[in-house]
Amino acid sequence: MDRPATEAAVVRITRTFQAPPPIVFKAWTDPAMMAEWFARAPGTPPGNVVEVNAVPGGRYVVEVVGPEDGKTYRMHGTYKEVRPYDRLSFTWWYTGADFAESLVTIDIRPSGESDSELTLTHALLPPHQIEGHRKGWTECFSMLDKAIAGKI
Repeated sequence: MDRPATEAAVVRITRTFQAPPPIVFKAWTDPAMMAEWFARAPGTPPGNVVEVNAVPGGRYVVEVVGPEDGKTYRMHGTYKEVRPYDRLSFTWWYTGADFAESLVTIDIRPSGESDSELTLTHALLPPHQIEGHRKGWTECFSMLDKAIAGKI
């Protein structure tokens, strides 16, 4: 679905994680690690990672429980770019979303001796979805921090 650039908006979050880039990258592509944090709200059960094929053109499918309504939501998309340890890009959509697929890009850089700086850019979102996605990714990153800490 084509839309004018003025209608789309971006969420950009940069965060430092206390782990080297290979571990941070693995958290985005390993089903067991993804179940711990990906697309979940705090206090909800681990996700059900149905499919992860982290290669260009491969797909991911993750089911999570909504915190407000207890319904199961299915997140899915296609990997566009996969550069181990420094970049991952994939489309993003979930069951019931009121917008077309958006695009998530993760850039990971070494920071200090053993940390990583991660920048998430979630593009092609409609303006009314910006704050909800910013809040959601921020909450996910708190759980990602814990998932990574258990792997070091």
